[in-house]
Amino acid sequence: MQFLNTRGPTVFAVTLVLVSLATVFIVLRLISKWGVTRKATSDDFIVIVAWLFAIGLSVSIMIGTQVGLGAPDSEILPQWYDPLKRCVYSFTVLYNPALMSTKTAILILYHRMAAAHPFLRYSSLFVMAIVNISGVVLTFLNIFQCHPISAAFTEINGTCIDIVALYLSSAPINVLTDLAILLLPLPILTSLRMELRQKIILVATFIVGGFVTIVGVVRIVYLQQALKDERQNDPTASITATTRPANFTYQASFSFMWSAVEVCVGIMCCCVLVLKPLVMLVMPRLLHAHHGHHHPDRTSESLHSDVKESRAIDGVHLGEVPISPLSTSITQETDQPVSLKTEVTRIDPSMSPRPETMSLIPEQRTEEENETLGFFEMLASERSLEASHVPLPPLEEEPTWRHRQSTIVSHGRDTAQTSTAGEQTQEPSQRFLDFVKIKSKVPLTQLSAKEAWWSVMFVSVLFFLWGFAKGLIGALSMDIQKLLGYSPPHSIALHNAYWVAYFFGPLLVGYWVLKHHGFQATFITGLAIYAAGAMAFWPSSVLRSYAGFFISNFIVGFGLSCVEVAANLFIALAGPGELSEARLNFARGIAAIGMVISPVIVQKALFPGIHQEDLFRIQWYYLGLALFILLLAVVFYYAPLSEASDDDLEAIALQRLYNAGLDKDVKAFRVDARHLLLWSGVCMMLIPAGAHEVVSYFWTSLVQDAKPGSDPVGTMAISNTAFACSRFIVAGLCYFGIPPRAIVGIFAFGSILITVVAMVLPQGPAALTMLILITFFESPLFPTMFGIILRGQGKHTKFAAAALIMGEAGGAIWPSIAFAVDEGNSLSSLIVTVVLG
Repeated sequence: MQFLNTRGPTVFAVTLVLVSLATVFIVLRLISKWGVTRKATSDDFIVIVAWLFAIGLSVSIMIGTQVGLGAPDSEILPQWYDPLKRCVYSFTVLYNPALMSTKTAILILYHRMAAAHPFLRYSSLFVMAIVNISGVVLTFLNIFQCHPISAAFTEINGTCIDIVALYLSSAPINVLTDLAILLLPLPILTSLRMELRQKIILVATFIVGGFVTIVGVVRIVYLQQALKDERQNDPTASITATTRPANFTYQASFSFMWSAVEVCVGIMCCCVLVLKPLVMLVMPRLLHAHHGHHHPDRTSESLHSDVKESRAIDGVHLGEVPISPLSTSITQETDQPVSLKTEVTRIDPSMSPRPETMSLIPEQRTEEENETLGFFEMLASERSLEASHVPLPPLEEEPTWRHRQSTIVSHGRDTAQTSTAGEQTQEPSQRFLDFVKIKSKVPLTQLSAKEAWWSVMFVSVLFFLWGFAKGLIGALSMDIQKLLGYSPPHSIALHNAYWVAYFFGPLLVGYWVLKHHGFQATFITGLAIYAAGAMAFWPSSVLRSYAGFFISNFIVGFGLSCVEVAANLFIALAGPGELSEARLNFARGIAAIGMVISPVIVQKALFPGIHQEDLFRIQWYYLGLALFILLLAVVFYYAPLSEASDDDLEAIALQRLYNAGLDKDVKAFRVDARHLLLWSGVCMMLIPAGAHEVVSYFWTSLVQDAKPGSDPVGTMAISNTAFACSRFIVAGLCYFGIPPRAIVGIFAFGSILITVVAMVLPQGPAALTMLILITFFESPLFPTMFGIILRGQGKHTKFAAAALIMGEAGGAIWPSIAFAVDEGNSLSSLIVTVVLG
């Protein structure tokens, strides 16, 4: 028998240290806000409430360590039972309010400080709603975990919910909201120019914020250990306030300790964000490095050199432009109303030390704007050359023949911007933390074949990762279903949950985001939903919850459908229109490669034979997949992807109709030709998606009927390889000028013919070969038809793309029909495939 050392002293010491540090940070925050700035805001009071909950949480843990928390059952005295239960109950009740209050305080700070950043404001409100709704629900579930309530903290018998299952179910919400709080300010912070010292502070602050997320995962690890030990003895066991496994308080003690660490570190991070006034009062040199005006012995030449270098590097970054005599004069002259376009006939170069760039015009800032700048500058204040202290020497004069055409006064921050005659005005290049410079974007519809190459390859990488992750989740789900012994109706329902999401996601979310915010936002939105679905698999696999698997399948399908709306349309538009079918087959062929690799990795490397204990190991693959998807979403945020407006798409469609000698209002069967093509195309898109899923879902039984004793995993890998190769072949055929409509006709006829041949051949290698060839002929139908139907839709192209992706919901319809015909009989599956053809 394993000897267990008590964990009580460690838990007590760590909890005491962390709650003491949190208290110190609370005091420093109040001194900085209420003492230095003399201004109290709502987030101050919320964080005080969080601190009070943290005190109660920590005290309950520390008292619990004195009555057996962290000790094995053999060392717990009988008189400790009731006090220990009361401490555990107090912890479970106080944890969620403490965490909810801490996150709410940070999000209120984000919302209040992001007056000029609508994305951060609305995102903060959205995440705040999730945090508070989930926090309130979980708090009440913990309070009323037993009936009667007293059964949770006394020896009275009662009916109680599984408290460990409740914590595991809420884990994805905690992790996702932690990551959201960590990533929300990233777009703003990475756009700031920072000195090295301030970069260090920024990185350190966010490393600590990321530590909170890690702590949340570590807490679950220790809590799961108790469940794992119990499930090994009884797979159906549950852990409640009245039925707990042996040494539960010993196993759960570190989980309690890390919960206190999570809350206290969160409070400290929340306080750090507003400590700048106090730091500037006590240690001003900590945030600001020495500049030229701090060194009176510096020569004018060295200062002049630094100024020129700073200006050369900074370009047109507004926050770093010193106030010039020109900007002062313009400010003085704008007492009267100023139009947005003011003609300036002549500007004396001697009065403008920064020709052909933007000059910052001083303005009267409101108190809220000053506080907003202080918040962001606390982490990354921009380098300032205080002209009021040291006069800036004039730079070399520009040639006077460069005539300035206009001065534009921007709304919100009056800015004088000059542009050279004959030059096109371009937006400044993007910069990422001063390290990566990204060129300006060209509209998607104007990309040449050479220019579109990089964009197509970049989004094709997304197709590969999407195919890999889709295959990984699909393979893991099938293994889990076999292990848990789900009935055939339950299995087909789980399969359908994924494809049914394609009926809702494209039009409800994908199209709306694409139309109003563009490709980049749609990619990020779809990937975020996808990550949430992958995270939902985490507790479902451990708790063996059928409802959890069903919901997570639906969420994953919903997210991927949004990604597909943007990805397929982006590939179709990126480059010459006559090559759209070639690009679509190429990109989706790369996705097929990912689907080839991932099932083989799952079946041959990760889980050759899945067992009960593997359910606890699978969760980490789901968690890693979700984090990787979120990282991919961050990459897409900074990728310089081109966009396409409805006006551009309409102009291209009208030009194509004009070249073909057709009128834009041409009708067929008294219906607008565009609408007829679109909706008939949506119906047609149900066929290839459904036919492929019929073969894929019933693959094991089909293989055994075609050639008994064959390896389903190996033959599936060969089939997926043929599936990918077919798309690459068709991409080449389209590239070399074979009409896409001819390709659709040939491959559709081939699919029907091969299916009939597979049905009539006797069992053996020939029948198995025909079965593999079915997937070969089905593969290019969807991407090629997508490109054909999309052409000519004009300003309705984005809606058309969403509607066509909605056609993939056929993956739920036709397998269900095949299943209902003869409960998955392989012959009926082939018959359905023929009928679809």
